Amino acid sequence: MRILTLVSLSALFFNCQVTGPDSVIEELTWTIDTEYMRQGCYGGRDCIPSLERPSWSEVGGSSTSYLSDNDLVVGIWNGTEHIAYPHNILDWHEVINEDGYTISYCPLTGSAINIASETDYGVSGLLYNSNLIMYDRASDSYWPQMLLRSAAGDLSGNELHLNNVVETTWGTWKKLYPATKVINSNTGYSRNYTTYPYGNYKDCNSASCRDYIYFPVTSDDDRLPAKKRVLALINGEEVKALDISTFTEPTSLTVTVNGKRHLAFISANDNIAVAFETIRKISIETWNVETGEIILKDSASDNRWDITGQNLADSSSSARLKAANGYIAYWFSLAAFYPQTEIITG
Repeated sequence: MRILTLVSLSALFFNCQVTGPDSVIEELTWTIDTEYMRQGCYGGRDCIPSLERPSWSEVGGSSTSYLSDNDLVVGIWNGTEHIAYPHNILDWHEVINEDGYTISYCPLTGSAINIASETDYGVSGLLYNSNLIMYDRASDSYWPQMLLRSAAGDLSGNELHLNNVVETTWGTWKKLYPATKVINSNTGYSRNYTTYPYGNYKDCNSASCRDYIYFPVTSDDDRLPAKKRVLALINGEEVKALDISTFTEPTSLTVTVNGKRHLAFISANDNIAVAFETIRKISIETWNVETGEIILKDSASDNRWDITGQNLADSSSSARLKAANGYIAYWFSLAAFYPQTEIITG
């Protein structure tokens, strides 16, 4: 893994500087190693603007032409309907605040989470291990996204509470949920959402650049390529990473992390990898993206769920499958946050 020494394309878009700590680093008491914190963009907090309750459209609706079927989205069930949050928009804004939850995505580490919260979050302008540090607007506490807990401020040490997400392509998501809503491009900001703002950062496959990252990290682990996407399951100090690409066909597997039992459902061919924390014995009953059906079944009951964890017969929140404490991310960043991570392959 190599650190880029030239100013990146992100610097051109966001006026980023790659050296020099923000004054906030020195003013607060941090639980993380400040040597590996960087100021990601000029202007301090909100230098990358979050979106506040953006507009939604239906499939094929207004201001959705920026999306192609191969674009990745963060898909959720929000309690009443399915919503897709495209990477195209998250690449430029990183945080989207909705009523009762926040979607957060870091383009540099490829990590997306859905936070259950009654407060709004913003982009602090700081990075740790190349990962977005959010701040919350209620307490001014700072939250390294992949750490899943606050590292500075009044809420230091408090943990984030995650909702279920499904990261997949727009083409797959709308086959599964044709009635879905999707964030449209009428965001109020002048951005070209058809353009990826970090050049070939995520897509370069040549030996000269595929392992490049922009900022230094606390540890360098070459057991996997730097930007290989993995599904991380985290419980305290124990972390397990499922190498998504090695599970080509729809697969279910049980993964115990520090005493907690998880069920993971992965199909690299369909670009889907999700996990739930549960003691139930759940298997795949149907997996057919083309017909829009992925159904998970409890062997001990008639309970069935979709891939978001929503119970097909009971829409109450108590009937949903509980989100695993984890996310999909690039390997280099997960290994930096959690150096003892165990890798699981198919």
